[in-house]
Amino acid sequence: MPYSTPPHIQAEWIKVTEAAAVIGIDPRTLKTMLRDGRLKARTMQFDLATRIHRGDWEAELAKRTIPPVGA
Repeated sequence: MPYSTPPHIQAEWIKVTEAAAVIGIDPRTLKTMLRDGRLKARTMQFDLATRIHRGDWEAELAKRTIPPVGA
């Protein structure tokens, strides 16, 4: 059985497909962001999936979030 992070703990690295789904973009768009160097990525040896560092992804999400009016 492959290793998986327990549900109550957030993984440090997330899959490109999961990260893209959060904001509703195509994974290819996210891969372009990786090629441009806007996010750190890593290929995991155990499943060969490209993953994004959670801290970088959260910072990118913060840039895309529109603050509430009057805040």
